[in-house]
Parts: sequence; structure tokens; C-alpha cells
Amino acid sequence: MTIQEQLFALLSNATPAAERVYPLIAPDAVARPYVIFQRVSANTENILYGSSGLINTRIQLDVYATTYAQAQDIAAAIDGLMAAWNVQNVSVLSQDFYEPDAKLHRASIDYSIWHP
Repeated sequence: MTIQEQLFALLSNATPAAERVYPLIAPDAVARPYVIFQRVSANTENILYGSSGLINTRIQLDVYATTYAQAQDIAAAIDGLMAAWNVQNVSVLSQDFYEPDAKLHRASIDYSIWHP
């Protein structure tokens, strides 16, 4: 199972976004709130004698909601899930945005995830 599949399993139905967790792009006319995730980068850790067998993947999660408070609540729920996950990870960046064309609040969180 890829790290993206593991992340999807972790987040699906575990936040107020429910099953609305999508890789890369949400379907047209999707109900709000929803979460999109994407791999930003993935690098194999190399040591003096070759690969350590670990990969460092940076994942960006974007929460879209009709209110700022709802976006923040879901982002906090995701932080809690990530902290309890049995896969080593750390939050490296968190930002808030407003998407005026869609009239949606967005909380964007990046995680650095270490996995085999």
C-alpha cells in the first residue's frame, strides 16, 4: 500500500469532511467541506553505503470549507490524526487562504512523512 493510500485510509471518515478526501482534485460540485491531498516530493534517504530503505515524502493537505472556523476545525482534526498515526511524520508548514472565485476558506498543511 502506498503512503498516499495509507493517508487516504487514515483521513477518510475521520474528520467533518467525512468521505470527501481526494487525491489532487475534487470532483465537480462536491459537497463542502472536503480535503485534497497531493505528494509534493519524495526522496529516498541515501547513506554512505547506499539507500537506508526509507523515503521522505512531503504531502500537502488542503481543507476547503465554507467558513474559516470549519476549515480550522478540520485542519486541527487532521493534525490530531497525524500525531496519532503509527507512521513517523511532522507538520512543516501551515497556512490559511481564501479562494475568492470559489468563495471557500482553505487551510493548507504540509507534512514530512518518513516511511519504507
